Amino acid sequence: PGDVFEIRALAATTPGYRREHIESGYFDYEHIDDVPKALENISARGIYFTPNPVNPVLLARSANRMKTAGKDETTSDKDIICRRWLLIDCDSVRPSGISATDEEHDAALYKAIEIKDGLKSMGWPSPLFMDSGNGAQLMYRIDLPSDDNGLVQACLNAISAAGDDKVKIDLTVHNPARIWR
Repeated sequence: PGDVFEIRALAATTPGYRREHIESGYFDYEHIDDVPKALENISARGIYFTPNPVNPVLLARSANRMKTAGKDETTSDKDIICRRWLLIDCDSVRPSGISATDEEHDAALYKAIEIKDGLKSMGWPSPLFMDSGNGAQLMYRIDLPSDDNGLVQACLNAISAAGDDKVKIDLTVHNPARIWR
């Protein structure tokens, strides 16, 4: 309660704007149930959200509604008030823009389970576990300032050693304003 988050639609089109663009909206927790209705007329390559809470002043950009985002009208790292999530993204190794085969997808799911079990053996709590369609994602609850002096990136660098020639651990998900599917 009280938190603000961004919803971002990439390569979006709407009935009134057929050229692909970014649609963005800022929602407070109290209006989370409004998100599906706000998205119903948007077609997009992907719909993402900011798992870490956003500075509430950004609600002024588009309070509890979606709109076409102009330059610099989406969340940046300086807009995140704290880190609540350590994000781990396990992706099958394949060319960009190509869907994973069933075998590649399974390899990513098993790699995420391997990482989850390995971290659990070291005393880590259970994460949220998600199938991303082509891979798997883990979300671990944390409580850190937005500027964590590189701790999240260092954790991801260490965890990435679990990757192999079939599954890579995405190192780009370390920044505070990371959007997540």
